[in-house]
Amino acid sequence: MLQSRYLAGASSLALLLSLAAGPAFAQDAAEVEEVVVTGSFIAGTPEDAALPVNVIGAEEMAKQGSPSTVDLIKSIPAVSGAVGESNQFGAGQTTGSGNVNLRGLGAERTLVLFNGRRMAISPGTIYVDTNLIPTAAIGRIEVLKDGAAATYGSDAIGGVVNFITRRNLSGLEVSGGYSLIDGSKGDYNVNAAYGWVGDRGDLLVTAGYRKRSELSTTDRDFALRSFTDNPQGGWSTFGNPGLYLSSSNAGFTYTSPVVDPGCGAISGPGTAASCQFQFLGFDNLTEDEDHWQFYSEINFDLTDTTRFHAEILYSGHEVAAENSSPSYPPNNFPTSALTTKIQGNGFYIPSINPGLQALIASGGLTPAQAATAGANGLFTSVAWRPLGVGGNPLFGGKGKEDKRAFEAYRISAGLKGKFDFGGGIGWDAALTYMDNNSEIATPDVLVGRMQLALRGLGGNGCTGATPGANGCLWFNPFSSGTAGNAIDGRTNPNYNAATANSLEVLDYIFDEYAYKIRSQMFTADLVFNGDLPIDFGAGQLAWAAGAQYRWSGIERQNSDYTNIAVSPCADSSVNPGATCTARNGPFSFFGALADYDLDYSVIATFAELQMPFTDSLTGTFAIRYEDYGGNIGATTNPKVALKWQAADWLAFRASAGSTFRAPPQTQIANTATTNLAYTTAAGGYRAYDLYGNASLKPEKADTLNLGVLFEMGDFQASLDYWRFAFKGPIDNESGSDIVNAIFPNGAAGANNCANPAFAPLLARISFTGACSAPNINRVRINYVNSPDIDTSGLDFAASYRARDVLGGDMNFGVDLTYVLEYVVSETTLEGIVVARETDYTGTMDYLGYGSQPQWKATAFAEYARDAHNLRWTIRYVDDMLDTRGGSATFATNQNGRKIKAFVTNDITYRVNLPWDTTLTAAVINAFDADPPFARLDLSYDPFTANPLGRYYKLGVTKRF
Repeated sequence: MLQSRYLAGASSLALLLSLAAGPAFAQDAAEVEEVVVTGSFIAGTPEDAALPVNVIGAEEMAKQGSPSTVDLIKSIPAVSGAVGESNQFGAGQTTGSGNVNLRGLGAERTLVLFNGRRMAISPGTIYVDTNLIPTAAIGRIEVLKDGAAATYGSDAIGGVVNFITRRNLSGLEVSGGYSLIDGSKGDYNVNAAYGWVGDRGDLLVTAGYRKRSELSTTDRDFALRSFTDNPQGGWSTFGNPGLYLSSSNAGFTYTSPVVDPGCGAISGPGTAASCQFQFLGFDNLTEDEDHWQFYSEINFDLTDTTRFHAEILYSGHEVAAENSSPSYPPNNFPTSALTTKIQGNGFYIPSINPGLQALIASGGLTPAQAATAGANGLFTSVAWRPLGVGGNPLFGGKGKEDKRAFEAYRISAGLKGKFDFGGGIGWDAALTYMDNNSEIATPDVLVGRMQLALRGLGGNGCTGATPGANGCLWFNPFSSGTAGNAIDGRTNPNYNAATANSLEVLDYIFDEYAYKIRSQMFTADLVFNGDLPIDFGAGQLAWAAGAQYRWSGIERQNSDYTNIAVSPCADSSVNPGATCTARNGPFSFFGALADYDLDYSVIATFAELQMPFTDSLTGTFAIRYEDYGGNIGATTNPKVALKWQAADWLAFRASAGSTFRAPPQTQIANTATTNLAYTTAAGGYRAYDLYGNASLKPEKADTLNLGVLFEMGDFQASLDYWRFAFKGPIDNESGSDIVNAIFPNGAAGANNCANPAFAPLLARISFTGACSAPNINRVRINYVNSPDIDTSGLDFAASYRARDVLGGDMNFGVDLTYVLEYVVSETTLEGIVVARETDYTGTMDYLGYGSQPQWKATAFAEYARDAHNLRWTIRYVDDMLDTRGGSATFATNQNGRKIKAFVTNDITYRVNLPWDTTLTAAVINAFDADPPFARLDLSYDPFTANPLGRYYKLGVTKRF
């Protein structure tokens, strides 16, 4: 499929390349020296043009202590809500990946370029993984904080970040760095770069490796909090020890609650109807991550007017053992044929289960409970999970170990030059292909196998029908088989070692919920630029025009147990031929997935005109047409930008345009992905099945930027007002909005279960029993063109150099973003208003519009003298209000309603030593500020803060 799709575009462009290159070989003109700044295809566009472009050079990054890509991106004030710090909670199965989210509009609305050309999205997401960027090769980063669809097409709604490789490196450069982090083995990196510069070309080869070490939640006091302090801090009513149901009637209807007596001893807090379990102690704040990158490029003058460029990138990262809860609470249950009991929303434990016998013998149950359990067995309620406080013996008594691996290949090659006619027309033609792969594996319990093991018929070698005999194994779901709490060390006085679960039975009931995703992209670009013989007295009109062919494809291949076509039913693991109405798959927590293989092609044409009206007034006009075909259709987007140099020290700039983003293939296909989200009303995590929508239309936005620039000697400053007005932004429906509409009072109080007006919303939820918040099993949500968004704000940047201070120079700088509004229109689902118009400025909207601090700022003071450079940097993230303040989350406990401001101070010293060696030493977060408390799993907001505390960095660079 790939070859037939992209080779057609390649052959077409190859013809254009040959036609374009032919005349160039015969000419003897001066060498083309072209500079193209992000946001324009016109050669020679200055960095201080009408568009708000910030440039971060390699020297600037070095003065900041060579931050990781994640740290650098999060420090940009215009970025809000970037992932990469800790992805397990709220960012899905993407640990090790990073992104950039300009204006807090969503990472999918920031276009990431590498040397001005597109990259494929990270598999399983709809954004580019910035951790694949080869850091050793980067010379500068250009950040365009303005909509740019007229120039680059889809995805550039919130802006563009362009990573540009270094130039003119001659010789070998080797560098390494280590970060000393309390409670961790530390992070380190090694890089090598070799450059060659000749008369007619240059070569760059880089390789790098970065290691990030595990930091457990138990190593930071702020992370693990009591249930009273933070009920959302990794606490769940679905635990082990857990809650069970007993029956005293001949019909075996299980209704009477039984709390495992181990609750108070090794878990809790507990009540007569539940036992709280804090799973967070099994998780990490950061995971063991391995990142590797290789990059090479060559530039060569084929003739005096034609230059060849080629680059190749291989990059990847792996998290071999992401720690998580020992097991998940079940959302899926066996059929009555396996349980032999009436209920369909639990697992049956017969009275002869050795674990139950030991529980009864311990005396922890009341006489009535012991009698009914001994006669009729027990039934698991939804407030239970197979393994809890004792950890998972399959993984050394810790949490489960999930596997995440990402690998990418990218190649780009092209020619550019200049025709020596028509005023000298420049041209640039290139082909780019990228192949991005991920492998995800998450251990989960197989429903059918769990039920057989509870009945003593588990094990791969089980033969016959006698429980516990002929290779058949028992699974003990009670605390009687748990020695104690693996996190806090509490021992279980009722532990019976003879009933502890064997590794064999655990290996039998656990399997990997696994799949592979492949994301591909091919682009063919052709751009012409030059000057027109039109002059208003200030210079000729400059122009650019071109076309692009773009193909993108994504495919998912699931393991047999994950694949709904192979294993559709709860009992498929023990009955491969099973049929069922509810096709939830064989795992107890995750839902089955369908394989898919999706692609589409885009054809675009564009033009740009730069008009110097006078010596002080320049205008730029751009327009782009993109055609997706099918249901998506075509779109045309114009943009205009003006710059007026009112005085030598004062200039004004303005830009306005329309921009768009087309829906990705996975969002328009009839496929589903299961996400996990903490559901406050239900008291724990629930499964949300997110479906594609073939009726999705491209989202559109009108953008405006008005700015003023000052430059007086060694003082420079800029102030910009920006605004984005979205129409129909693509997003998934909010599962929490659906749940909160039906259960406005949480688990208790009045609800809308019997309200006929809410029947369409109720149809989105499957329950394990009657309609109640605790019985929520799964929720269906869809991708939609969601309510309109209007956001606006101010960007301010200033710098000043004081020369000859104590024999050196003092440099001062500030960069800040202030958000004026982030207004989302009223949300209606199935005819019900589920959310009023809301301004999210200064809020944290968990699993909704994310973290939206009103202020973000960075300021620095720097002293440079001879070979020495000392910098002090202050970073500020404003306080935020949790939007769940009026919900059941904060009904009885307002702790954490306001997330306080986060201020850190970094001190970096850099010195150029003899023998072409540079030493950098830094203290990051010098005053050891903890991230502010938030009512989230990790007790802080990982999208705006970091959990490391004060740490020390040392880096050395040697050039040969």
